[in-house]
Amino acid sequence: MAYRAPSRISGKTPQRSILCFIGLHKWKRSGGLNVYASNVREKYFVCTRCGKKKTVYEPKKD
Repeated sequence: MAYRAPSRISGKTPQRSILCFIGLHKWKRSGGLNVYASNVREKYFVCTRCGKKKTVYEPKKD
């Protein structure tokens, strides 16, 4: 678990949702990478509740 700095606006540390604690994240697509010489595509996601990041690799379709 990474340290999260206090919010500059409210002065409080953001609380993690209990749903994220049990593994039910709310993923939002944050970007991706498509290298044309490669046969895989990377997709980046970030949880809107806690800020956790994940990367998904999938094969390109011909």
